[in-house]
Amino acid sequence: MPLVIRIAHGIMAVLFLLSAGVQYNDPAPAPWIALYLAAATATGLAARGKPVRWLGWALIAVCAVWEIHYLRLGAWHTPFTALTQEWHMTDETIVDGREFYALIWVSVWMLGVVLPRWPQAAKPHQ
Repeated sequence: MPLVIRIAHGIMAVLFLLSAGVQYNDPAPAPWIALYLAAATATGLAARGKPVRWLGWALIAVCAVWEIHYLRLGAWHTPFTALTQEWHMTDETIVDGREFYALIWVSVWMLGVVLPRWPQAAKPHQ
């Protein structure tokens, strides 16, 4: 796996950990903390050059099923710019939009964990 990809996975692992950490004020933090910690684990292992593809696929599946809830709410109608204009979680539309896009982001990054098949570095002959 190229070094730049490993660094990107490492950065995302840290960002997923931070995302888990800021869930303390969420009305239902446990599922989000679990999701972000699992994503941090998957990307952290990928950063070490040891991707666990089953974990990435499992996260994609969880996110896909979870997205059904937000699709029913019409969360994709929330303009992307509106997600950053309101920092207080007072508007349920903004909350739903943020959660909708968070699940997409986790899924997309997990595709980067599970799909690439990087050639293994040749081991020196002894």
